[in-house]
Amino acid sequence: MKNTFTSFFALFIAYSAFAQITHTVNSGNYYYDPEVLTITVGDDVNWINDGGFHNVNADVNTLTGSSYGNPESFISSPTNGSDLYTHTFTIAGTYGYDCSVGSHAANGMVGTIIVEQGTSNVNETVQEQLNRTFHVFQSVYSNTIYVQFDARKNSNHAQIQITGLDGKEIFNQNLNIEEGKNVCNITVKEVPNAGIYIVNLFAGNSFVSKKISIQ
Repeated sequence: MKNTFTSFFALFIAYSAFAQITHTVNSGNYYYDPEVLTITVGDDVNWINDGGFHNVNADVNTLTGSSYGNPESFISSPTNGSDLYTHTFTIAGTYGYDCSVGSHAANGMVGTIIVEQGTSNVNETVQEQLNRTFHVFQSVYSNTIYVQFDARKNSNHAQIQITGLDGKEIFNQNLNIEEGKNVCNITVKEVPNAGIYIVNLFAGNSFVSKKISIQ
């Protein structure tokens, strides 16, 4: 059986390592875009409503009925207005959230915010930065792989490679990047089977690697 991954490639640039940044998440029937977003402590996230009646629920998981267990909980009132919600993240950690209106979450309207502590260490090496900021995810509701990393100290090119545990390469893509926070949503077609794969990132003379389990 083959799994097909469909997505797109995007780069997001953070202009300063320390300035507060406002990130935008588009919301609609039934999505948050980007579904996974990495930010820094002190940054704002503004959810924009592309259409429909929605909210941002980071309190109790609508699908399970259990608390998300986020570093802090928040929930907005449902609205059909264009400005859905804005939240300032002051605590590092991973935040799950969904739209608790009707069956929106069950239809795929879920998201994740990763809040990093950030660093004021100007002597941090490229390798240390990649070790700290390299994240790999599979979307809960789609066969999309999200690869995220920070390239403020990086060169202007990188390479993403995906292999099986046997070392056989199934995906390879060269990236032209700009300094800043780079979010790479890659397209991988015809992955042979569900299983465990290895995602490698080569950037200049630096290298990081993580395993991902494809369901």
